[in-house]
Amino acid sequence: MIGTLRRLLGRKAEPHATTPRNPIGRRQGQARLTAIKAVALQPVLFAQWGIPDRFDGRFEAVLLLTAVDFARLVRAEDTAAADALLTAFMEDVELALQASGVSDSGMRKKMRQVETSAYARVARIGVALRQNAPSQPEILNSMFGGSEDAAPRATADRLDSLLHALYADPDGLASADALIARLS
Repeated sequence: MIGTLRRLLGRKAEPHATTPRNPIGRRQGQARLTAIKAVALQPVLFAQWGIPDRFDGRFEAVLLLTAVDFARLVRAEDTAAADALLTAFMEDVELALQASGVSDSGMRKKMRQVETSAYARVARIGVALRQNAPSQPEILNSMFGGSEDAAPRATADRLDSLLHALYADPDGLASADALIARLS
């Protein structure tokens, strides 16, 4: 699954990438994802910022913050941690799909679709962050189906500000609560 993203980003394989046989890297990826989910699922983001409070809205919030953390890890040239994070994210998605009733026979096809889409969005958000370009179009398209209405636009603007601030802040995700409070 990580090979797909590597091809999209044009990167070579990391010799110490996270695998089921690398439990330390796996635990680190899961710990990063847990921290991301704690930030992404804060009620204020749904009640005040306007992220849709349903499965796909929560998924997109977690994906956006995963993209920021991934971009920070790539910038720091910590490819093993970046791979571990994406592996943990996709394992979490697979568990969620199983819990939602996707059959075993349909899981492989569904995961391939989700992986391709998620990795492409992670790559596009990463490019926007590295180039200090707006990510609102990506947010509007993925979270609001391309809507240009005022409420989705305001949500996308806040999320774009948060993503860029987290990418630029030396503390990254650790500064999220203060940044969310400031942007609220």
